[in-house]
Amino acid sequence: MNARREKSKQQKPLLNKQLEAATEPVKNEDHSIAFEAGKFCLDIAKLVFGGVILAGIMQQGIEFNSLFLTGLCVVLLFVVFGFYLIKKSKDKNRR
Repeated sequence: MNARREKSKQQKPLLNKQLEAATEPVKNEDHSIAFEAGKFCLDIAKLVFGGVILAGIMQQGIEFNSLFLTGLCVVLLFVVFGFYLIKKSKDKNRR
């Protein structure tokens, strides 16, 4: 009976180490708030670009020059800000 007790005492530290390793939080660098916000900005840029193209095709009396200029500015703004947020999140996770 003592041999079984000794054997179970030896296994407890090993089991504790295995449980600690299994329950450690997984560090996934792609799921920070800045990264998700950057992806969201890129999605908005795609939607605005599609809206500008559709509005140009529909020919609803919208002045083309102002439509494309405004759309281009908004798309560039969202693209630059989106890539800035993604780069910021990747730089933050490297530290």
